[in-house]
Amino acid sequence: MKFNDFTELQNSIRAYNSNSILALGTKICWQISETQYSDPLIWVQDNAKRNYTIRIMLLASAGNPYRRKNINFQDFQNLINVYFSWEKHTIAYPHILDKEAETLFFSIRNWENENAKKVRNWSLKLSDIFDVAVIRKHMVGLFLQRQTAFQNAGFGKQFSRIKRTIKFINLLEKHSGKNFSEDFVKSTGLSPQIYFRQFLGCLALFKLHPKSLGVCDFSQFPVIDNELQKMGITLENLKLFIKQNSAPFHLESNTSFRCKVKENLDRVSEYYNPFFYNIFLEIPLIEFEKEKFYLPDPFSFTESCWNQIEDLVLKKWGKRELGNILSDSFEDYLENILFPSIAPNSFEKISEVHNPEKRSDKRADFLIKLSNAYIVVECKNSIMYLDTSAYFHPDGVAELWCRIHSASEQVAATVKALNIKDKPVIPLIMTFYDNIVSSEILEEMIRQSDYCSCMGLSIPPIVRSLHEFEHWISDRSLNNWADLILQKQNTSSPVKPDNKGHNYQYLEDISI
Repeated sequence: MKFNDFTELQNSIRAYNSNSILALGTKICWQISETQYSDPLIWVQDNAKRNYTIRIMLLASAGNPYRRKNINFQDFQNLINVYFSWEKHTIAYPHILDKEAETLFFSIRNWENENAKKVRNWSLKLSDIFDVAVIRKHMVGLFLQRQTAFQNAGFGKQFSRIKRTIKFINLLEKHSGKNFSEDFVKSTGLSPQIYFRQFLGCLALFKLHPKSLGVCDFSQFPVIDNELQKMGITLENLKLFIKQNSAPFHLESNTSFRCKVKENLDRVSEYYNPFFYNIFLEIPLIEFEKEKFYLPDPFSFTESCWNQIEDLVLKKWGKRELGNILSDSFEDYLENILFPSIAPNSFEKISEVHNPEKRSDKRADFLIKLSNAYIVVECKNSIMYLDTSAYFHPDGVAELWCRIHSASEQVAATVKALNIKDKPVIPLIMTFYDNIVSSEILEEMIRQSDYCSCMGLSIPPIVRSLHEFEHWISDRSLNNWADLILQKQNTSSPVKPDNKGHNYQYLEDISI
């Protein structure tokens, strides 16, 4: 199989009966979900396969369900292999990389101009240290970063996302000053506790018949035992939940699944199309025909839990209001749930400077004192957006880098104000949304410049989402994780986990 451009690949996928692609793709994703992996490398390979399978299913949604040609396993595998080894991306065209570098630079400068009040408090403008020539040297790396983010999406412990979301719902109610549970019931028809139990009910329901994994027919609904019904997992609740989080597969209407995929692809220019956004993170279920539904990917399903809350409940709040409440909830989660578990005697909340008058008055959020290093933590719930890490468009990357730098300025001011000198400082920028290696190229550019010396930092800022950070320290103590980060600055030799991580014990009080 060879194609001249991505449109030809799409057309090749759509030459098959779209229903057969959905059915086989769903089976592949469920088989990966059900497999117990003892070798992490095999899991990484299969997770990449899962992400390509997802995009093939999404592209097929605009295809014809009445075509006679059904796809078989070998044809599907061939499409995955073509997608995996796709060559006609930005990396294949030097002039595109030239233009991308220019776009990145001018987007950084535009962001700085549009945020002049914030930038005037910086000690260093990003556009002064990273010009077009510097950025151009790293464009191949940016492509590899896109590919890594694409292939590794959806990692981590599945149910930790759901339990964490429940924790955040409690915090949102605490900080919003509203009856959040009442709003939740009005929006979903279910209480938060009952709502999240439907995740378990659905996962059990859609794998009830091994020969049709990921498929549920309401006309053949199983009898639900009394114990489950007492927990709120009932026929009526499951149907309500499934219908709220699904869209029809084939309809031409604006509410259809295929329309959502088309809108997303239309927003992405040709060279970034291969890494388009996973719509299953917003619409995890598909209405195939009346009374028949597909749950194509269990990982995307559990990962979508926060997005569902945003769409069903939080969209009624103003953007600024939601941002402030989410920021307060984020810090509360770290201060009262995560850090007491992983660093009970070594973290402190950094006091704010009231009525700050100069940039040196800005402070980060937390300081963690370890035997081998300090970790200065700055929380930024607005740094990463849902689709930024999907394809890393230059405009989005430029804004991301500027926001990371802005957070670094706060960390640097804190390091100076607290006179931290006796041990290395790890600047840790925590984001709410996943960013999956989104800052790696920026870290490398910083490493090859005098950025750290200008900012007074030991190492480049480390950017991790809450989910990513929790995942990477689930089997590591904080000292062990700090050793890993510091070791990476000088050598590629890995630091093995010490198996003294949190293992999500602080989420055990959440009962689904």
